[in-house]
Amino acid sequence: MFKWRTQLVVTLILMVFMVSISTYAEAKKYKEIDAHVVKEMMDSGDALVVFPLSPLEFDNLHIKDSVNIPMNQLEAQLPQNKSRELVFYCLGAKCVASWRAAVKAVELGYENVYAFREGLPGWVAAGYPTVTIDKLPDVEVKKISVAELAGKLGGEPIILVDINLDDDARKFHIDHIKRVQIPMNELHLRTSTLDKKKQIVVLCLKGNRAPTAARYLIGKGFENVVAVEGGIQQWVLEGRPIKKED
Repeated sequence: MFKWRTQLVVTLILMVFMVSISTYAEAKKYKEIDAHVVKEMMDSGDALVVFPLSPLEFDNLHIKDSVNIPMNQLEAQLPQNKSRELVFYCLGAKCVASWRAAVKAVELGYENVYAFREGLPGWVAAGYPTVTIDKLPDVEVKKISVAELAGKLGGEPIILVDINLDDDARKFHIDHIKRVQIPMNELHLRTSTLDKKKQIVVLCLKGNRAPTAARYLIGKGFENVVAVEGGIQQWVLEGRPIKKED
């Protein structure tokens, strides 16, 4: 067991190292900008400002005149003009979607790519306009530990909703009959497939987005919804069993 956990930790360290190298290399190909520059670009040019997370997060709050193109739809929905200015933003400095989307755009051949890492918090702090289409309910979401999740998988009638994107889920996921993967980008389309009589346990990558998904489900009439603290990352760090497809 100790040897297996040691190998797992080493693998995780190597993954983080490779991501860091990739991020550093790609950083030379896109620029990071602040809220004031984004506003100037929107006012003076044809910059396309893109929110690459889910529609439900976009509808809750987004930069006025920005568009929602989820991460897995970038290749299909970004404009054909490769020289158009593209600005990606998400939920703040700790949210990785802005720079991941920027990296993807660079890989697709776009020449003028920017990441607004401060995201919505920075935009709001600067006093610039936002839009809400469908506000998520302002409710407190109960959180459980990965240890509690393990216990629930052992016997309780739950549905483990893994909201990670396909690429992330393939890297590591919990291989269990009670798990169903519904990427957060698709949650608004597949809510009806979930049984309201069972407890819904929401799992994301690091524990940051699961509460948002839980709030959305509560707003749709699900009464027993909890979020897993630390996400699949914490599950892995504690040496719990996973399945890798890549």
